[in-house]
Amino acid sequence: MEIFQIASVGIITAFCVLILKDTKSEISMLVGIAGGIIILLMLIGYLTNIFVVIRDLAERASIPSNILTLIIRIVGVGYIAEFSAGIIEETGSKSLADKITLGGRIMIVVLSLPIILSLFNVISDLLSNV
Repeated sequence: MEIFQIASVGIITAFCVLILKDTKSEISMLVGIAGGIIILLMLIGYLTNIFVVIRDLAERASIPSNILTLIIRIVGVGYIAEFSAGIIEETGSKSLADKITLGGRIMIVVLSLPIILSLFNVISDLLSNV
């Protein structure tokens, strides 16, 4: 199972960071970032499978492709903001990590506005037909 490989990379990375933290703190940070990137690269296959299933479900439900693209972008912004903030927080810059998280949240709201407007139009049309 691939989870054991992912967990192993995480444990080895954490161990290396712990060993290097006292002697070479700048290298320990880079090792931590590299370990995180390696784990993300190991997950790319799973992410593509998720997107294929979501696309198939959207086609069956006749959801417009632009809405599906927006949803995928929203999820992507959330994950990237969380991952980036985690890395920044590990370097000791919690304030900067909080700004990245806030920026991600604001971008999610902006990206979701067309979906909210579409939903509002559908509800308005339903209420006007009653």
